[in-house]
Amino acid sequence: MIPVQPTACVQEVRTHGSCSLVIVCGEIDLLTAPGLVCHLDWLTYTGRPDLLIDLRPVSFMDTSGIKALARARDRATGRCGKIRLICTRPATLRLLHHPVMRLGLETLEALPSPEPPHVAA
Repeated sequence: MIPVQPTACVQEVRTHGSCSLVIVCGEIDLLTAPGLVCHLDWLTYTGRPDLLIDLRPVSFMDTSGIKALARARDRATGRCGKIRLICTRPATLRLLHHPVMRLGLETLEALPSPEPPHVAA
C-alpha cells in the first residue's frame, strides 16, 4: 500500500499590513491538518509572528484542526507574537469556543483593515 501524502488546505498566504494572512479552505481533518501544521510552523519559526488565519472558506474542521491552531498559538506566543482567527461558520465557532478546547484565540467576523507595518527605531 502506498502512503497517502498530507493534503495542504492552505489556499493562500500573503501580507496584510503588519501581519501574515493565511487563508485556509476545504476540510481540516486528520488527512489535511499535517499540511496546515507545516505552513503554520514555517510562519511561526522566527521573529515575532503576527498571524491572521481566515477560516471562513473552511467547510469542516475536527479536533485535528484545533490541535494545529493550538500548536501555532503556542509557538507564536512563545515568540511574543499573536494569532487571530476570522470565522463565521456556526459549527466551527462552536468547536473553537468549546470550553474543553481552551483555545483562547481572538475570533473576528471579518477581515480587519490592515495595520501599517511596525518600523524599528
